[in-house]
Amino acid sequence: MARTHFIKRTAAVVAVALVVSLGAAAGTAYAYYTDTSRANGMLSFKYNPEPPSTEVEEDKDDLNKVISVRNTGDVDAMVRVKVFVPSIAGVTVEFPDAAANGWTQQVNDNGEGWWYYTSPIGPGESTPSFTAQVTIADSVDQPFDIVVVQQCTSTKGYDPLNMTLGTFADGAKSIVASAFPAGDEPSSDQPQDGE
Repeated sequence: MARTHFIKRTAAVVAVALVVSLGAAAGTAYAYYTDTSRANGMLSFKYNPEPPSTEVEEDKDDLNKVISVRNTGDVDAMVRVKVFVPSIAGVTVEFPDAAANGWTQQVNDNGEGWWYYTSPIGPGESTPSFTAQVTIADSVDQPFDIVVVQQCTSTKGYDPLNMTLGTFADGAKSIVASAFPAGDEPSSDQPQDGE
């Protein structure tokens, strides 16, 4: 009787082990789908084969840097520049003629301090330049550089009536209305994209 009990018990353990191992092996299920369906219609797709292309132009005037952007492409472009200045005690950089030459920082969501040119620039044309005026205290004796980077976008989003400059890499940009004294808003006689 003990032997029969031992055989039954061993058979039960083997059966449980077999069920557990099969259960572990069956963890991955595979399926094969054979159904297909057809679709009709069209999906519109827009591609701009001629994106804008621009280059920053920098000239040195004593310690100052004179900055402008040239449109090197075949279509109108909206541009912005970022001027990286050193964080050195005794070195100050100001932009005294930027606003008078059509550049502004009074743009929505401009936490990084970009300078935006407020009108489109045509192919082969350049923006008016503005000056990064550098003042150095006598105590400063270390070298430094002022770095200028620029970005451009198409004029597709440009709307002078709503003071919209276009959509740059970080979103749509518009001039803040308080940036202009009463009656000095941008003119609406600029050609719109596609005109």
